[in-house]
Amino acid sequence: MAVTWTRAWWRWTGGPTTPPVERVVRVDGRSRADEPGGERQAFGRWVRKRPRVDGGKRRGDGCGRRSLSPTWVLAVGGPQPAGRGGRVGGVGRDASRLAGLQRRLQGIAGGLAVYDEAPDNVSSSTYSSTPSLPGCRVAPGRRADAGLPLARVTSNRIDVEALAAMDGVGRFREVLPMLMDPVAFAEAFVSGDAAGGCRVPSRGMERHRATLRSCGVASDARSRPAFAMKAFTTPKKDGRTARLVLDARPLNDAMRRPPSMDLPRLRDFIAEVERHRFAMQCDGVSYFYQFPVDASISRYFGIGMKGCDMLLNVLCMGWSWAPCIAQRASNVLVRDLGLAWVDNFLVLGGTLDEAERNVAVFRKRAQAARVEVRAEGDDALWQVRSRFVCVGVEFDLAAETQRHRLDPAWAERWVGGSGMTAVLSGRATARQFAEVFGGAVWATDILAVPRCHFAALLSFAGRLGGRMVDAAAPVWDEVVDVPPSARRELGALRKIVRENPWVVGGVPEDTGSVLWTDASSRAWAALLEAEGRFVDGRQGVFAGPDADAHINLKEMLAFAEGVVRLCWAPGAQRCRIDNAAVVGAVAKGSSSSYAANRVLSRSLRVAERRRIVLCPGWVPSGEQQADPHTRGASLPRFPAPLSASR
Repeated sequence: MAVTWTRAWWRWTGGPTTPPVERVVRVDGRSRADEPGGERQAFGRWVRKRPRVDGGKRRGDGCGRRSLSPTWVLAVGGPQPAGRGGRVGGVGRDASRLAGLQRRLQGIAGGLAVYDEAPDNVSSSTYSSTPSLPGCRVAPGRRADAGLPLARVTSNRIDVEALAAMDGVGRFREVLPMLMDPVAFAEAFVSGDAAGGCRVPSRGMERHRATLRSCGVASDARSRPAFAMKAFTTPKKDGRTARLVLDARPLNDAMRRPPSMDLPRLRDFIAEVERHRFAMQCDGVSYFYQFPVDASISRYFGIGMKGCDMLLNVLCMGWSWAPCIAQRASNVLVRDLGLAWVDNFLVLGGTLDEAERNVAVFRKRAQAARVEVRAEGDDALWQVRSRFVCVGVEFDLAAETQRHRLDPAWAERWVGGSGMTAVLSGRATARQFAEVFGGAVWATDILAVPRCHFAALLSFAGRLGGRMVDAAAPVWDEVVDVPPSARRELGALRKIVRENPWVVGGVPEDTGSVLWTDASSRAWAALLEAEGRFVDGRQGVFAGPDADAHINLKEMLAFAEGVVRLCWAPGAQRCRIDNAAVVGAVAKGSSSSYAANRVLSRSLRVAERRRIVLCPGWVPSGEQQADPHTRGASLPRFPAPLSASR
């Protein structure tokens, strides 16, 4: 008799049939494995409240509102009369039955997860394992890493004092007390919250206790921690091991926000790499775990576990200050040598000799601070190369013109992932959509695709994100309906990512002209300046819905009219605008407004066809040359001197 653990998401459908099963049991950490009424509960409405099974009155099968939250279900093959209706994930008597059920759930849940072992809160005596059956996808979820062993981590500890001595700027020394000074750590708390007292138990972490001890990452707590928080694991890139993460939200909420990470913007990172010809790449081994924490501070990094809690002795992954500390430490190691992206180090050089000299300096710094590093992928450590993959970007510095694109392996995973399939089908969990949308943002940045071309996708993501922020307890496993317009735009981006074209770096030659655009409450104007005089211009009056639009949208409309009507020469086109919102939207290629994104998309598509790169810049309203022509002044006869606009 085959027994398999499954997890899926679904909506109540009221269907008259259910898969034939002998017994269905809900196991969600609150209900017991063989709770009375389990059969009816499995086929009825799924609710947030625990069903009443003590003989009390029961509304439907749940005593409350419908819920879309995930639930563990154990299904054992065998005949069973149909329940009250609905759909449920389960296992039939053979692979074909399970594959058929998976197809039925595909449109509802975006995939059926099949696991080879039980959840952590169920004893092994209640199940027998079976191999994963063909045709079943693993739906992303919080327990997708169930059963993965914790990856072995280094026992090396960084000499933070030596690292601080190398810090010529002082940015790392500014945050070092958060690791070593209990007084400074306590001062970072919001008034009255330093005492702690929070305890959230972890599930399934007991089996990792020996690994945590042997690596020196954590030790058993001799007294109650100030904060004992929930720990969980996430799969690593190899898919065979997991990394430990602490849900440090209770601690983060009690502390003030950390300062800036000093992480470079992605576009600036790429531009700096493409100014060089050679690079050496490596990353820190279990980098966060190499930072030691003072014993009096580790009591704030407690792991709530069965029996005896544990204390982290190293930098806590999940703590809001941890990325800032790690990034600033990395910046010390690569100062004047290259770039760092948290635990990724990139040593650069314009020539091979320069790159090798910089690598030698970096090695001395890493050895002095006792930072353990390793090569990325199959590369040899300290090897200088011209083509490599770093932070999800493939660089080709050996080409005649330096270029970059998405890491092909990452692009393939994003394009063909189960989350993408679910979102494009129109029904996906909020978690699946968030993962796909995050990849979309990353891809557009690397491939230099303006995000304003995906206005409907951005608008839906904004509404969903706002709903999650406003919710008292966000339900990330809730099924959401993705609008057709957003799916079409995502499909267009998916096609671009599948092609994964090379993006050539550098800025084209300047056109030698300046575009001035401005708008008032009733009119707009655009002037083109070249060789110290105005050579062309346009003006108009807002009509229809545009007449009642926000001033920011009117400024965007004026900019779009100027680009479409006046800009024809290929190259870098300087633009002068007195509205900071429009300048920012043009610079990053997107706006927070759906209407503004539609207008901006029109102007950028025209610029792309004409091979124009728009370079916006802000000017005060008093220096805006187009301003008088939005307030009643007529355009001069062109060409005209600059004084003609005043």
